[in-house]
Amino acid sequence: MKQPIKCIFLLVGILFFTVTACQDEVIEETPSNEQEIIQPESNLANLMRNTSANNGNVDNILDGSDCFTVNLPVTIVANGITLTIETLTDLSLLEAIFDASNTDEDDLDFLFPISIILNDYTEVNIDSVDTLEAFIDSCIADEDLIECADFVYPISFSIYNTSFQIIDTVVIDNDYELYIFLEGLDDGNNGAVLTSLNFPVSIQYTNGTTIEVANNQALEEAINAANENCFYDCDLDDVIENLQECHWNIVSYNSDDTFIEYDVFFNDNGTVEFIIDFITVAIGGNWSASTTNEGVVISISELTAYAEALEGDWLIENCNDDRMVWTQQINSETVEMVLEQDCQENPFSCFDDVSITACDFDNDGFAIFELETQVLGNVVCTVDFTPSFHVTLGDAENNVNAIAQPNSYSNTANPQTVYLRIEALNGDFQVYEIDLMLENCSANCLESDIDNYLQSCIWNVVSYNGDDHLIMYEFDFVSNSEIIVTGNGMTISALWSTEQSGTSVALLLSGVNGPDIQAVNEYWLIVACDEGRLEMVTANNTNMVMERDCPTCNNPGTLTNDLIIYMPFGNEVRDLIGGTVINDFSLTEDRAGNATCAALFEGNANFSIPVTAQNQLVQGDNFSVSVWFKMQNTTAGNFETIFQKGSVNSEGFQLAVYDLNTPLVSDTTNGYGLWDNDWNGEVDVQWENTDWHHLVVTRDSNNTIRLYRDGQLRNIDENSTFNIDTDPLNDYFIGQFFTGHLDDLRVYKRTLSPNDVGDLYNLEADCFQCL
Repeated sequence: MKQPIKCIFLLVGILFFTVTACQDEVIEETPSNEQEIIQPESNLANLMRNTSANNGNVDNILDGSDCFTVNLPVTIVANGITLTIETLTDLSLLEAIFDASNTDEDDLDFLFPISIILNDYTEVNIDSVDTLEAFIDSCIADEDLIECADFVYPISFSIYNTSFQIIDTVVIDNDYELYIFLEGLDDGNNGAVLTSLNFPVSIQYTNGTTIEVANNQALEEAINAANENCFYDCDLDDVIENLQECHWNIVSYNSDDTFIEYDVFFNDNGTVEFIIDFITVAIGGNWSASTTNEGVVISISELTAYAEALEGDWLIENCNDDRMVWTQQINSETVEMVLEQDCQENPFSCFDDVSITACDFDNDGFAIFELETQVLGNVVCTVDFTPSFHVTLGDAENNVNAIAQPNSYSNTANPQTVYLRIEALNGDFQVYEIDLMLENCSANCLESDIDNYLQSCIWNVVSYNGDDHLIMYEFDFVSNSEIIVTGNGMTISALWSTEQSGTSVALLLSGVNGPDIQAVNEYWLIVACDEGRLEMVTANNTNMVMERDCPTCNNPGTLTNDLIIYMPFGNEVRDLIGGTVINDFSLTEDRAGNATCAALFEGNANFSIPVTAQNQLVQGDNFSVSVWFKMQNTTAGNFETIFQKGSVNSEGFQLAVYDLNTPLVSDTTNGYGLWDNDWNGEVDVQWENTDWHHLVVTRDSNNTIRLYRDGQLRNIDENSTFNIDTDPLNDYFIGQFFTGHLDDLRVYKRTLSPNDVGDLYNLEADCFQCL
């Protein structure tokens, strides 16, 4: 809501000003010169009003707008600091807060509501930042405002009647009272009063000069001369100090952006540099400052480029702390260049003396230090700088013999001090001490512990030299030598091993062939070991961190005691006990309709599982084999192996189908065979039964062989001659010559009971990938 303050005075009327009025009686005097009467809307009246209008730029650090000032006091939050501005003098506190910031981004928030005062002293209430920003966008400053001249108060006016008799005297003490007084001047048609200014009157310019005038004409001339005196009082020493304090941006050259990309550095050695993007020294030369009758002059000379445009004596027309206007005559033309100060933080506050450490792997007193990474890697600095590392202080100070490869520096003593030279863009530099210290990186891990950690769950590289770009790969240490790496659309079979040396354990990875991931093929020293996290380094200081991922397993673990082979075929062909993974093998629906949860065999595809000390079966061992099968072969006479110890029929034993796809178990030593005698009598269509069936064979300590199908005992041979060979052989083969589907293959090193067999038959089909 606008509150026109001037209306108060208009209502009271010119004759009853409440500012300071002295009226005892009508004074019978006539002004000496009727020309001294100030006519409403005259040029002089307008000049006086424009001089006394509210100067909106005096608090631009608060609001950034020339068309109003913020009504004080006001409470603000500047860069996180709450501050109450009582007077304009307090703006220096705000400037100090901004100058103390390490960045160029200063933040200021008002505590609303606030009020603002326009150039004509109209007051406007503002209740939010959106309202303020909208007002600033729409607000247009008074272009006729005169900022370079001020009245020296108090001044006074005489009020006359039409007979030129003094009827009042009004004393004015400030700009606000003068502006309101001038706004209320009567035009003489209805108020029948006249006004004249009582001389002498003094005008003070912003350059510090004060002039005294004795009549209207002289006053008008003095106000018109304000622009000619519109610069701050420039002290030579202050100008030099200000120029060197920070660098400057050329924001305008003759009202265009010819040199807008240039930053200017006025160095204390008398050189000047015009730099683009803080990188390229585009122009170099010399500068000096002196005082003439006109003011402070900056002389630019011996430039390497743009001499005609930039060299010469530049007169400082305006020497505000953070903005300067320079002019000079070039080819009979007055050229104006505007520069604004850019006080970025110097780089030296970003650094300090530090100590860094490196691992001494073999305890010989030497190690590789990554100076750039360890010293500069965590430095955040808003100012550009040039770093270099040196072995001696003298080399650093003279900027010679810099360490050529600071990220692979080997110390020469323990401890040792090297020196970091930080050079600013203007050539200033500081040197910092970097202490190099060695540490014993023995992890005190046992090789057996590392082996057990690695072979449980899946591992990921969460950090490789501080980066997580390899985290999508999964490492499955499936046995004491084989590792399966999957990720990024690849499955890689590779090798791994561990080695104990004193208190240290090393991990060797090899054969991990693939883009990016091949970087892990190294000899890694374990420097920190935990059940779920391993930290390791190489001899050249490459570091890697692996973490274990043990997802929650939904497998209930039913009848998993003494399992030596377990293949649920849950979206993969994998032995969950030994870890063998068969890549690129076809999968199909299981008995419950779960997609890709059973293995597909087409008569010419099979796979093998290596025999190990943990899963081997020899004559005399109790064992059981359980499997679900679904035949697809309709040709009589084919011998199709479901599970076999050994690779040919003359080895081990077989669980198979033969003679019209009838299930049987046989050996190869004695020519033994035990058949599912009920099969051919039960199936609905001979040779073409394509239903899922559950098949189990067991052997006990009496060499009694039992054959179960679909939860029922189908045949038994007590004290049999069944012989599976004392040689464990090399492999188990699954699906040789078999046409059909297999699911949930389990091999136990014990004899399943009839109840166990029934429980397995009644288990729901699953797609487990864990145990």
